[in-house]
Amino acid sequence: MARKSGEENRRNVLEVATRLFYQQGIRAVGMDTVVKECGVGNATLYRQFPTKDSLATAYVQGRADAWFERMQQAADERREPQDKLLAVFEVLATDCAGPTYRGCPMLNTNTEFPGGAHPAHIAAVTHKQQVRDWFYSLAVDAAADDAAQLAEELLIILNGAYATAAVLDGATYGKRAVDFARRIITDACGAHAA
Repeated sequence: MARKSGEENRRNVLEVATRLFYQQGIRAVGMDTVVKECGVGNATLYRQFPTKDSLATAYVQGRADAWFERMQQAADERREPQDKLLAVFEVLATDCAGPTYRGCPMLNTNTEFPGGAHPAHIAAVTHKQQVRDWFYSLAVDAAADDAAQLAEELLIILNGAYATAAVLDGATYGKRAVDFARRIITDACGAHAA
């Protein structure tokens, strides 16, 4: 059997940790569980991720990067600026309706690590700030009357939908989020709305 490269081991560990952390929570999953599920030795895991904090932070950052990649792709497929904003919520609705949906990894991480010093907490907060800033730039492009307010309101809808869909019927609350976002975007963009 060929030995895996360091990058292959890193990717394997991160994929397994991502699945476990999302399903069970970061604090509930020990490094020994990650080692066992990965089929690697302790030395291999700790060579790639020296601490559980570094693995948790890589998980959060990976989920944040994947979220932006998917959402930006969905927005880029739309022509009208208002539709770019709405595309985010349409993807959200699909995500929330999935059978393995367990909530937003960033919100879940913030709940597990509410203190501001933990690097996974910082990565989660930074992601939410970047989402708000991206919404702001899309709102400016959409000629919103108050782009900052629209960005903040859309972030509230996004986070509210993610949190509620994790507890109640995800499909229903995902659809409600799309409808609510559409109304807010239309109101904020006035005559410019599609």
